[in-house]
Amino acid sequence: MHNCTSQSMKIAYIILAHKYPEQLKRLIHRLNTEDVSFFIHIDKKVEAKIYHQVVTLLKDFTNVFFLKRFNSGWGSFDAVRASLEGIKSIVKTGIDFDYVIHLSGQDYPIKSNTHIKKFLEQNKGKEFIEYFPLPCNKWEGGGLRRIEYWHIRWGNRYIAIPEKREFKSAIHSFIYSFLISFLPKKRNFFEGFTLYGGSAFWCLTGECIKYIDNFVKRSPKFVNRFNYTHITDEIFYQILILNSTFQDKIINDHLRYIDWENINALHPRILGTNDFENIKQSEKLFARKFDQIVEPHILDMIDEMIYKR
Repeated sequence: MHNCTSQSMKIAYIILAHKYPEQLKRLIHRLNTEDVSFFIHIDKKVEAKIYHQVVTLLKDFTNVFFLKRFNSGWGSFDAVRASLEGIKSIVKTGIDFDYVIHLSGQDYPIKSNTHIKKFLEQNKGKEFIEYFPLPCNKWEGGGLRRIEYWHIRWGNRYIAIPEKREFKSAIHSFIYSFLISFLPKKRNFFEGFTLYGGSAFWCLTGECIKYIDNFVKRSPKFVNRFNYTHITDEIFYQILILNSTFQDKIINDHLRYIDWENINALHPRILGTNDFENIKQSEKLFARKFDQIVEPHILDMIDEMIYKR
């Protein structure tokens, strides 16, 4: 499913996935064209047989590279570590990519490769990332809770310290209230940094990617400051880039069609056939979130729309 596209535009995709090997292969096949490379992170918690299935399915792609694996569960800082590993690997190739696009394994393009490259050529030098200042009214605690509290994780659970909590047992509530008086207090972020949040997904220039890679190498204290933060992938890149010289080049747009049916939901709604007309009318380059088990036909409809007009 290749398109004839400009040879000058080089794109690297960082894709974080944790399930659905066949859907991941389909995503890569759809985006696979000249001067494109893929840097794939498979969550470390994924069963070995699923990981090996992914490797087997993608073994014939010479432009697919697998990244060091982290337990990149929802909300954890390891999701950022995984994307930073992708950035490091991209810079190490020595290839001057024009753009690096961060996707999940459940994203899908809703425009052709030709259209995507043409759009990026027309907007060359611009950085695409959603952002808004913190505190904001759309996130619990204005979003500052994610940074100020110490989020201690075990498995898929976490506790935020020193947040007050009520337990079913009055004794447990009393013990917790007593213990937090001895635990670390709220923390402040580095002075001189304005705080921002936004979507975890972005499309950044190769120059910006090199800046990020160099910055995290030179400033480990900045990176370590995000340990024990919550849903870090929605604040890390915004804070880093919006406090840099790239600020003036940023377009406040993540280039995705997403339906947050419930603004308080942890994840966007799964898109299906009922969303097709809205997807068709969208000017965005990608959409999410797709699930081949829940809504298997929508991806076929999108391919039909793009390639058989």
